[in-house]
Formats: sequence, structure tokens, C-alpha cells
Amino acid sequence: MPLSPNQGSTGGNTTVTITSTTPHTLSTISKVMFGSNPATNVIYHAVPDNVTCTSPAGAGVVQVRAVLTNGQTSNGVPFYYIGAPFGRALSPTHGPLASGTTVTITGIGLDTTTGVSFATNAATVTSRTDGQVVVTAPAGAAGAVSVNVTTAAGTFDGLSYTYVANPGTLTLAPTSGPISGGTSVAITATGNVTTTSQVLFGATSLPFSVTGTNRLAVITPSHALGAVNVQKMSRLADQRVSRS
Repeated sequence: MPLSPNQGSTGGNTTVTITSTTPHTLSTISKVMFGSNPATNVIYHAVPDNVTCTSPAGAGVVQVRAVLTNGQTSNGVPFYYIGAPFGRALSPTHGPLASGTTVTITGIGLDTTTGVSFATNAATVTSRTDGQVVVTAPAGAAGAVSVNVTTAAGTFDGLSYTYVANPGTLTLAPTSGPISGGTSVAITATGNVTTTSQVLFGATSLPFSVTGTNRLAVITPSHALGAVNVQKMSRLADQRVSRS
């Protein structure tokens, strides 16, 4: 008696489809039990011969059984209750208007992520674990947007990402360094630099010191061989620094 899906929110309200391996066996169904709790909205569909129902609230793993009008009960099939997702942070918190920025969302309950959106625009999920989801941010308009993470247990929308326009470029000195990191880089930026700015080497946010009205300094992190984009938020740079 397959279930689809076989997992859902601890708060219930998941629509579950039950399919029998024997045709029309469920046509006389009277109720569906999730452990000791009855499902609601139990409906038999002659075509395509299945039953839909709404899961009750619960926790852990429960056995789902169909009860027929003649009192017979089906074998139990496990259903897994999953806590609602919770996002703690995302990094980086700013990015360009164009798509392509790698954003890491950390939290719990993220391993069943089915989608991430920045406002109404879908991001591309590249990896996911219980504690972390990595996505490629979609294009967006300048300003802050809510980041929504949807899993089998529901949606979390408590994080914010800011799209930043590109008014100029940065000058870096030096423009290369060892892959082990540790290189001191002086950055000259268009416009004033403040302590609320954010400096990114690729997707890595770095601490920095302000050395002038439009200057700052950072220490490079370790990185694989190659070039990375260097950005200062809220102003975006298009310079690249090489690793050697």
C-alpha cells in the first residue's frame, strides 16, 4: 500500500495518496489511521483507483493503515513526520542584480528542500543537507527581498537578501596571491567605504579594515587555483583576483 508522499509536517495538513496493490480494494474504505490518529478528508477515487486524505498532526514515525467498512485493516506503511524548516542565516546577504551568486542557507530541517525562492523568483538548488542548502541566486531588482525555503514540512521565509546595483569597479593591489591565502590586498572603491560594507571573495565574506574614504584592506582566504570575483557591497565590483 504505497503512500505518496511518505513524509509531511508535524503540524499535519499534508495531502497523502494511498494506492492499493490490489485493484478496488480500497473502494469500501471507512477511515485512514496515522498511528492512533484519524486522517481527515478521506476520499476514494475510482479513477485512478486510489484514496486521498489529509494527515493529522503527529511526530516521529507512525504506521498508516486503511480501515474498510467490513472492519478489515490493511498492513501498516510508515509515514515520517518532519519538523518545519528553520533558517538561521544566509551568506552572502548581498549580491548583484544578475543571477549567478552562490548563496548558502544554514539552519535545520533543510534536507527535504524542494524549492528556494528570492521573492517570487526561483533559485537553483545545487546541494542540500539537514543543516545547509546551497543555491544559485536568480536575477532580481535592486533592494531587499524575502528568501523562502520550502521543504516537505512547510515553508520558512524569515531570511532576507539584498540585490545591489553596479555603479562602478574596484581596484585591487595586488591582483594575485597564493592559494593558501594570507595575502594583504588594498582595495580602492567607487564611493565612500563604511563599516556596513561587505567584502566578498567569491562567496566568502571577509572581515576588513577601512583605510580611507574609499579604501579598505582585507586578508585573502585560502582558495582553489584560479580566479574569483571580488565584490564590495553595497557597491559591486567586477575585478577578479588570480590564485597562483
